[in-house]
Amino acid sequence: MNFSEPNYSVSFAVNSINICDAQGSTNDNRFQDGTPLFNIQLSIFNSPTSHQMLHFSPSCIIIVYEMNSPQKSILLLAEWADPRFYKGVARYAKQANWHLNLDGIYGGRLPTDWEGDGCIHLVQSKEALDFIEMLNVPSPVMGGNAVGEGREAADYFARLGFRHFAFYTTDHSQPMSQSRFRGYKDRLKELGFSATVLDWGKKGSMKKVAWKARKQWLSGRLKQLPKPVAVFCIDDRRALSLVEACMDVDIEIPNEVAVLGVGNMELACECSAVPLSSIRLDFERRGYESAAMLDRILDGEQVTEPLILPYAGIEERRSTYTLAVDDERGRKALRFMLDNFHRPIGVTDIAAAGGLTRWQLSCITKRDLDTTPTKLLEDTRINKACELLRTTNFPIKRAAYETGLGTALRLQRIFRKRFETTPSAWRKAQK
Repeated sequence: MNFSEPNYSVSFAVNSINICDAQGSTNDNRFQDGTPLFNIQLSIFNSPTSHQMLHFSPSCIIIVYEMNSPQKSILLLAEWADPRFYKGVARYAKQANWHLNLDGIYGGRLPTDWEGDGCIHLVQSKEALDFIEMLNVPSPVMGGNAVGEGREAADYFARLGFRHFAFYTTDHSQPMSQSRFRGYKDRLKELGFSATVLDWGKKGSMKKVAWKARKQWLSGRLKQLPKPVAVFCIDDRRALSLVEACMDVDIEIPNEVAVLGVGNMELACECSAVPLSSIRLDFERRGYESAAMLDRILDGEQVTEPLILPYAGIEERRSTYTLAVDDERGRKALRFMLDNFHRPIGVTDIAAAGGLTRWQLSCITKRDLDTTPTKLLEDTRINKACELLRTTNFPIKRAAYETGLGTALRLQRIFRKRFETTPSAWRKAQK
């Protein structure tokens, strides 16, 4: 072995040395009596391509040298860029000592000439799926709860008071689109509502037409919908497009159109003209678990069922930050509440912002949201306090102050009443 420096060394006296290769063959060199005849120093090296294992006994030392199996070559294939997915795959590939081929990420084409051991993918198109099948190498199947995501979107919009709903996709023939819409539609039906499908894919040969024409079509459809309307988009990219279409025809987000995506992609959600609310998907975990599953398959494990990773709630941003009521004065009052809940305001202040009396505001919220202004204000503050506890290291006192609840004691009382726990215990359980 030609290594420049040892990782560590040991000195000892020996009676005999047995040197074994990986197949167990030995060269036996024994001394004539049982006393140590000389001292030696042995340097031990670590290498990415070898293992050296020392086995000690009172009278002999055995050094076993083994070669690892050849380094595996894994193809990474994705139809959209999500750095969280790449990070998860890379984290596992590093510890497994894989070679990752990225031609399917940065090459702008399907790498038809690639040969290797396995494939990890984040694709949906028939062309890409057919290519993966043609490779004839192990490729783990990861899934999500698309139906559950659709149901979550329906429940979320219903809690905000919406009674008009739509679903936006550019290709409703895709299985993911169908599954998310099925969950959305079925849950809305259970709640007594229905949803309009905005499907550019219905245009047939016009499907791949320029974005300008598609945006014009989408703006026209949005103008026709009754307001306020909640639109669930197949993913964050389509949600971003829908925001642009609304802005082109001066449709106000979220008071007229509330927009919810899927994936919680920071590049889309945080950099939109109106920051996008989105259903959280743990893409980093999906990448890591995909790689781990592939490794098990390559080791001979029989994996017959896809690994299903659940969604993780909704990241609420400005695009859905509203409460849907029919009365324009009521919308104005509730917008004031949502924008100023962190201040020391009360129901009288909220009603006055919309030119209403307390009684009038109470009638509106009871009719449209089945709740009271007092509970709405407390709900808003508690939801934001929970968000701060989950996403920051703020002390309990600061979380209470930042959300208009005033004191840590008041926040603790509300948590015990609502969640039967303390803010600190609730935060710990979210980690």
